[in-house]
Amino acid sequence: MRNIYKCVVCGTFTEDSTHCGKPAKLVINGELRNRLSHLMTYLLRHNPGAVGLSMDREGWVGINKLVNAIRTRWNPGAYSWLTTEHVLAVALMDPKGRFEVRDGMIRARYGHNKSLNVDIRYDVDNEVSVLYHGTTKEALTRIMREGIKPMNRKYVHLVLDLRDAYEVALRHGSDVVILKVNADCLRKSGQQVLIATDRVRLTSYVPPQCIESVINPRD
Repeated sequence: MRNIYKCVVCGTFTEDSTHCGKPAKLVINGELRNRLSHLMTYLLRHNPGAVGLSMDREGWVGINKLVNAIRTRWNPGAYSWLTTEHVLAVALMDPKGRFEVRDGMIRARYGHNKSLNVDIRYDVDNEVSVLYHGTTKEALTRIMREGIKPMNRKYVHLVLDLRDAYEVALRHGSDVVILKVNADCLRKSGQQVLIATDRVRLTSYVPPQCIESVINPRD
């Protein structure tokens, strides 16, 4: 991941080392950004209890509480450098919009584990017609028989862009395929299409008949 800087003139976080015609201040380098992003994702989506955090019904936790919990309870000493500014920079500059920040609070927008008592309200997308889901060839036979299930998450994650689907698939293996999903079919099957971010959509289940085609990225 790229470094994150902060403009010394307007205070904007940026990946450019110059902003508003001035050298920007380095906030966090790419290596630490990547490490912190993964940790924040893990804690806010899957296991806040790992650092003694509790979130409200909509998944919010105080940013200061998150910073203090990571500094003191997650591998103490490894994150002694962490400040609120680092968390804000990573959250606000996340390329996929995984995090949401509001009034000193932070939450993951989507991807929560089923075991968490979190209920986030999403807007419904009644317009998108085509969505994509990346997976492995190994899982393909089961999916074409049973559909796409959320497994240990609250929702199935679908994306609007083929490249995003490919990147997601590669997290699970190297021999991957991309499934093209008919969003109108989902709606007719009683499944809502929910807006998580401008790139990610959620649904409770994708029936096999709503999978239009299987795309081989190598083609």
